[in-house]
Amino acid sequence: MWTEEEIATIDQEDSLFISIPNSEGVLHKPTYIWGVSAGGDFYARGASGVESKWYQAALISKRAHITIGNVDKEVILEFPDDPTTKTIVDQAYRQKYNSYLDLMTSDSVAAATVKMIPVH
Repeated sequence: MWTEEEIATIDQEDSLFISIPNSEGVLHKPTYIWGVSAGGDFYARGASGVESKWYQAALISKRAHITIGNVDKEVILEFPDDPTTKTIVDQAYRQKYNSYLDLMTSDSVAAATVKMIPVH
């Protein structure tokens, strides 16, 4: 579970970096992505949809290291595709990223939604 402080950081910070481990467990160079909190959970989307390189790597690894503000965590990745999650994540992107709204809430980008669960 994310702490209230971590969620507050996620809500305020734009600079989210994700590193996905390769098959040997070595983390790739951090990739800048956009993430949001919704319903107490943390989500990100691949701006290039399911073709995003980091998203493709995430599907294989199902683990990552993320840094956003002072939050630096190992996470487990899930790939929700239900309409309720799409709606709440769309709303979170609308609130946080007005200037990128059309891109981040398009159906092709929403298809690349990743839920990040902290490893404690």
